Amino acid sequence: MNVIQLSRKKFETLEPLVLSRDVMSTEAEMYDFRYKGAPKVLKRLFHQEGERFANKLYTVEMLDANRRYLPDQFCIPEALVTVGGNVEGFILPKIDGIPLVSILNDKSLDKKEHIYYLKKIGEILQQLKAIRSYTPLKDIYIGDMHDSNFIANPDKRQLNVIDLDSCKIGNNQSMPGRYLTPLSLLTKVKGKYQFNKEPYLGYVTADEQSDLYCYTIMILNYLLGEDADDFSLEEFYEYLNYLDYIGVDRKLIDVFSKIVTNQQNENPMPYLDSLTDENICRAKDRVYKKVKAVNKRNALANS
Repeated sequence: MNVIQLSRKKFETLEPLVLSRDVMSTEAEMYDFRYKGAPKVLKRLFHQEGERFANKLYTVEMLDANRRYLPDQFCIPEALVTVGGNVEGFILPKIDGIPLVSILNDKSLDKKEHIYYLKKIGEILQQLKAIRSYTPLKDIYIGDMHDSNFIANPDKRQLNVIDLDSCKIGNNQSMPGRYLTPLSLLTKVKGKYQFNKEPYLGYVTADEQSDLYCYTIMILNYLLGEDADDFSLEEFYEYLNYLDYIGVDRKLIDVFSKIVTNQQNENPMPYLDSLTDENICRAKDRVYKKVKAVNKRNALANS
């Protein structure tokens, strides 16, 4: 992998990258950077020593070595960056677009636009499955999958995956994931997800099941308007019953339900077009809670 050497003086002249208010970086500082006349992003890692740092560097090297197999939508690091002789981070292509979280939170957009980009994630997961089946790269998973790690370009109708230095590839260790924690709903399922006994990096070893879990949680978060990963098992099933009550396609509900069973998770992408505007509006947490309260009062009145 190429290495770009910067002096401390040059590094200190770089301008921080302006991030969307919907995006928060907890493990790195991002800077605008130009390399060979092209706009790039320099990602300077906070942790620059120990196993975590070594794992990051290995991941970046593996992404670069296998880029010919990876989807075009992957934002792959292009070169390591040293400052004063020490590796500080790496540069990435600068992706034009809007964080997916901003798209999904934009109530002025047609709901079909939201569904379009949610389906794009399912298509990327299908591509990764094909890569694992038909190329020498047998171990590639997104891992920390959430709506801030995708960039949408409405003009080109594209969706890119960013922050891939947290992906699972080759023999690296899985990194922490927003929906892969000791408090996540998936901990209620025994024997399905790979929990690390010594999770010094990530609590869950990323695989196809965890990627599909995260994707499903993203869709449920969109429908609920809150974090569905915080549900207890009882609350999760109550919400699925409510989705059935408001007319959500039962095939989609069945796919949702699999994430808390010992059945293999399924890609929900083929069923997302079944969601109607009415389904999406009535699925929101504020409506759900009102309906629950009314039903509870009616049940008490009739008891």
